[in-house]
Amino acid sequence: MHGENIILRIESLLNQLPKSEKKIAQYILENPKDIVRMTIHELADHANASSSAVTRFCHSIKVNSFSELKVSLSSLISQPEKKGFHDIEPNETIASIKNKIVSNSVQAIQETAHYLDEAVLDNIIETMRSADVIYVYGLGASWLVAEDITQKWLRLGKIVSANQDPHITATALAASSKNTVFFCISNSGETEEILELVDIAKAYGIKTIGLSRLGNNGLAKKVDMSLNHVRAPEAKFRSAATSSLFAQFLTVSIIFYAYVSKYYNENKNEIERSRESVLKFTKRNLNT
Repeated sequence: MHGENIILRIESLLNQLPKSEKKIAQYILENPKDIVRMTIHELADHANASSSAVTRFCHSIKVNSFSELKVSLSSLISQPEKKGFHDIEPNETIASIKNKIVSNSVQAIQETAHYLDEAVLDNIIETMRSADVIYVYGLGASWLVAEDITQKWLRLGKIVSANQDPHITATALAASSKNTVFFCISNSGETEEILELVDIAKAYGIKTIGLSRLGNNGLAKKVDMSLNHVRAPEAKFRSAATSSLFAQFLTVSIIFYAYVSKYYNENKNEIERSRESVLKFTKRNLNT
């Protein structure tokens, strides 16, 4: 796929890999140009691992074979621009900061789009469409994504509820009907409050959707339907967190537009009605 960044994918998954596969990943990240000319056995020797560990590593990063990994690396290395995530440094020029943020964000968006499972997306669309109520929850920056989900599906005439207080959300989940969906967002996938809310939702037979960064995290394991964006390496000023947020917004937008497209006629009418309502409200306020 155009724009696919295998280095970014390896960086995203590095801390989630078993010890033997992590050694392979670190060697590849340090010597990407050399890997292209190696056999699977040579890489295993250089990384102090086994050939079977190299094969398992390829599967862990969703690559079919070592040959495919080498092709992806070769394609990436042949591109002139520097790849990978870049953090902000002291006394940088605005031009440099612009380039870094754009580069980070574009890579996060491209790789996230590559990873999104279309079958899971379609399942989420159907689940959200048939739900009587959609509850949404996120903490910190993830609350911005929760608000985006809320605004988008309200435009489609759905009943959507988002509250920043986890106690109120917990109460609402416990009191809801079973034809309800709980959509939660956690960058780490390990936010304690969110994991507890998922447990409550599941106890009451509520379908759960989770959006978190790529990897074997608690949220991905717990929810019925899991969405993942790429995980940028942690850094002092966390410029990568901005890229993760863009990737989360992208994921929500893909679900939304796929939802609208699949049920175009009914959603077209709802969007037009909501637009007219907002315009009338705006005119009234301008005239007062």
